[in-house]
Amino acid sequence: MANRRIVLRTGAGVLLAAAAGLGGRAWQQGVFSTGEGPAYEPWRHWADGQPGSPERLVRAAILAANPHNTQPWRFALKSGLIDLIADRSRHIGAIDPFLREMHIGLGCALENLLLAAPTADWIASVALLPNAGDPAHIARVALARGAAPVSPLVAAIPRRHTNRGAYDRQRTVEASALTALAALGVDLPEVSVRWFTGPDERRDIGAQIVAASEAIAADAGQSRDSGAWFRHSWSDIQSRRDGLTIDAQAFPDWMRVAAKIGPSVGTERADRIWIDTTRDVQVASAPAFGLLLARDPADNLHRVQGGRLWQRMHLWAESQGIAMQPLNQMAERADRERATGAAPRFQKVLDGLAGGGEWRALMPIRLGYATVAARPSPRRPVEDVVLA
Repeated sequence: MANRRIVLRTGAGVLLAAAAGLGGRAWQQGVFSTGEGPAYEPWRHWADGQPGSPERLVRAAILAANPHNTQPWRFALKSGLIDLIADRSRHIGAIDPFLREMHIGLGCALENLLLAAPTADWIASVALLPNAGDPAHIARVALARGAAPVSPLVAAIPRRHTNRGAYDRQRTVEASALTALAALGVDLPEVSVRWFTGPDERRDIGAQIVAASEAIAADAGQSRDSGAWFRHSWSDIQSRRDGLTIDAQAFPDWMRVAAKIGPSVGTERADRIWIDTTRDVQVASAPAFGLLLARDPADNLHRVQGGRLWQRMHLWAESQGIAMQPLNQMAERADRERATGAAPRFQKVLDGLAGGGEWRALMPIRLGYATVAARPSPRRPVEDVVLA
């Protein structure tokens, strides 16, 4: 009996120690602090600052969608001017060899900035790529004092988050919503969007997205450069304030907690999880796919315009309860094929989806109704992105 008591006490002690260890790990990994800390403050304080200050426009700009949450932007504030400058040190390497995704993200930031201008009593006018000798100079925004209508999209700026989780398989996206999304680009003649909602075309597109994901995982350079932007530790998230996180994957709560408490996985295992999630969650649950189109997807001006349209669509979708996510794998493989001189397998697929004629593929996307709410990604503060 005494020996049994010793065993029971020892077992209870082990369980308590294990629970304490898990609790400590959960605390260290921010399980109880999701969306909190300095890395997430920009989402809550985006409208702060002196009334009428140009800095308020930058606070809105940094909440824009961007590739791998690299936040590849800098801003120069001058009297009556804001210059948007590409920070090319924050590119994704072999994932984005021609900076296609970077320029789309910069267009998203520009759109947020322009939408926010009337909220600070500015009338904004923009010149794209204003300096032929400096391709990093993306836009010059001139500001004049005056009243202008505030777009209803502004209210969605702090709520817009990419939703990478499962979408409701029982709900379709109405044709009227797709029409309204496409109409948001009426003033952007270099870009457009095409939708795919039929079961056969969704199946075929999904299969190509999965195949492209597998090709990225099999490419050591692309796998490495993509993985470099994943932030697993809570301390890393709070210090770097960028990159992809577990919280932003829109996992169910039990899976999110388990992933944060568990140890970091190796590259091969991480790639396998990503492929499985792409196939079984993102592709399988998408009621609609879209293809952002440009007249010349190699032209940075068209890419920036595409980013402006994507940001508008994402904000409008958020206001309607519709979730959205880029699924860039085919385009990333097409860029990689071009960069390495490989056969253009995925470029041919994208050309077919674009339908020929004057339009070419810029960025594939999916949309639907979320089953798990998207959480914010970390953001660097304004002070880190405004040039002195």
